[in-house]
Amino acid sequence: MSLRKLTVSRRSALGFGLIGLIVLFLGLLSLKQMAQMNTESKDVNEGWLPSIIALGELNQHILRIRIYNFRLAVNRDETTLQSTRASLASFDKELADIESVYQKTISSSDEQALFRQYQAARESYYQLVNEIIPLDRDGRVDEMVSLIETKMNPAASQLGETLRALVAHNNQGAARSAEHSSQIFDSAKLWTIFTIALAALLTFGLAWLFTRSIVQPLNQAVSVAETVASGDLTQDFIIEGNDEPARLLAALKTMQTNLRNTIRGISDSSNQLASAAEELNTVTEDSTRGLHQQNHEIEQAATAVNEMTTAVDEVARNAVATSEASRE
Repeated sequence: MSLRKLTVSRRSALGFGLIGLIVLFLGLLSLKQMAQMNTESKDVNEGWLPSIIALGELNQHILRIRIYNFRLAVNRDETTLQSTRASLASFDKELADIESVYQKTISSSDEQALFRQYQAARESYYQLVNEIIPLDRDGRVDEMVSLIETKMNPAASQLGETLRALVAHNNQGAARSAEHSSQIFDSAKLWTIFTIALAALLTFGLAWLFTRSIVQPLNQAVSVAETVASGDLTQDFIIEGNDEPARLLAALKTMQTNLRNTIRGISDSSNQLASAAEELNTVTEDSTRGLHQQNHEIEQAATAVNEMTTAVDEVARNAVATSEASRE
């Protein structure tokens, strides 16, 4: 559809509406990309990061349990023993709380399987911890040391392996999320640049079309007005569209036609007036010639009258002379 078929107001509304839609599309696209990045960020902050922190705390507590169990065997001071036993009892509750927190962050079946392996290793280790309690109570230090070296240390190593597997799994998940977030950022950047470039091109294109659809007919109208002002009413021009410039051109064309018809009428009237003047001049010349002829005839009549008057005077004088002669 030609833009010239739309009025300037509708054309303006359409152009600025399209620009608004482009801006809206750019905004929605940016919001979508930011939402995806926010999802990945939440996945890291609310999933992988708490998991890694919880696993670090689990590993720290297990190391403390190992250290405190070893302390039971090597430091038999009563005050130290009471403090160590109290700490070990508190570690059990803290460890259970940390495991409960970590379980809430498990996000896949693979991670759940690894956690079950950790729980099995932890149960095996705690069975040995429970075995060391009566040895501690009875003061059988050599047996405690032997249990620690032969059974608890390998069990602790196995428990550490399961924890490292969980940490590696969560680190990989966090790395994948970070990589995915980076990919989303790169994709969002490219899409944003592409959309901005496209929006700029469309905006410039719309501005050019909009300006051209107004300036071109206005220039045509100015050209027509200048042609009419110069006195040339013979030029014809084509009117396209239904907008305001087209209506202006139509008005100029109507004015040109009316002026041409008016001037043609004046020319015809002038020709008629010239013909009438010529006829009047002919009649006047004929009348003048008739008057000249009448004047000549009047002069001739006057001459004849004068001659008759002279003849009468002569007859009268002759009569007087004759009368005087007869008296004598």
